[in-house]
Amino acid sequence: MKTVLKIAKKALPSVIIYLCIFCALMFAFTFFAGKDQEKNFQATELDIIMDDRDASVLSKALSDYLAKENNVSGEFDEELVSELLFTGTIDYVIYIEEGFEEKFLAGEQGGIERQSIRANVAFLDQKTELFFRYVRAELALGKTIEDACDAVLLNCDKQSQTEVKSGKSAFLMAPGYYFLAYLSYILPAILIMILGPIMYAFYKKEVKMRTDCGMVSVRKQNMAIVGGIAIVAMILWSLLIAIGAVIYGGDFTVTTYLYGMLNSFLLLLVSVAISVLIGILVKGGDALNGASNLIGMGMAFICGVFVPAELLPDYVGKIAEFLPVSWYMKNVKLLFEGESVTEYMGEFFGNCGIITIFAIAFFCIFLVVVKRKKVA
Repeated sequence: MKTVLKIAKKALPSVIIYLCIFCALMFAFTFFAGKDQEKNFQATELDIIMDDRDASVLSKALSDYLAKENNVSGEFDEELVSELLFTGTIDYVIYIEEGFEEKFLAGEQGGIERQSIRANVAFLDQKTELFFRYVRAELALGKTIEDACDAVLLNCDKQSQTEVKSGKSAFLMAPGYYFLAYLSYILPAILIMILGPIMYAFYKKEVKMRTDCGMVSVRKQNMAIVGGIAIVAMILWSLLIAIGAVIYGGDFTVTTYLYGMLNSFLLLLVSVAISVLIGILVKGGDALNGASNLIGMGMAFICGVFVPAELLPDYVGKIAEFLPVSWYMKNVKLLFEGESVTEYMGEFFGNCGIITIFAIAFFCIFLVVVKRKKVA
């Protein structure tokens, strides 16, 4: 057990750095979460260049439509457009070919192309298609193209402000929410850095052969390793829980805090299982550090820790269900979204059961890998 603690001690500098970053993030979220939230939403203005070779009523109306919330320019230099897009000088380019309005009235596709390298302008494609849909609806009422475009532009001037509704969301949670959420990143990341070297050291082929020939039985060796790992894991978890109690005591009721502790303890078991498994699969300190960041950050991003799950594509949510952090985060949200924790106890303990199954599964995989290493 002493050897286990000595190896764990070597990881202290890296662990301290992670803990400092963790605490800094917590203080930052405490500061920003306490500020008043903006109630009105306003889209960011984008720089758009329109190469209008049709110069028709429809293309002019499209330009006026987009110019209501963006900066639209007709100055176009074909040789520089790629460079301007790449450097971010412009955000969006629209090419309208000659005869575009005629094709539109005939119900034909084509005549317009859009180009951008930014992901945040995807809504402009939807906005443009919506404009054409509105114009077609007006034309279906028997209006001319001039009257249809005028009607669409007039209706656009009447749209109301978009408001952020009051209610619980990942953006409006209490600071204590962020503490529990970020535990799902910091626990696996730090434990892999601490426990990984321990497992790597004890299950290194030369070391294992030497210890197996010693006077201490294999059972006692394993008990010493398990005891050392348990002590290290409990010290880390207790420290993090204590930090949460000191900084965010006012954000928790006694019941919420106790259920949060239970949820995080189950995550601790999963993190320990993942860490010991990684420790005997990955060779070398650099590889362990890489695995720590990859696993910790990877699960955090996919499972909605850094980016709210509601903003992620549906297929990402389906992938996340195969990861323990996803079920941990569901419980964290339950603790803060409802008026009373007891309202969701069935769902909460159901998620706890799934997290426990993940822990058991990872420990079983670990035992299988250890057995195969012995056979080999």
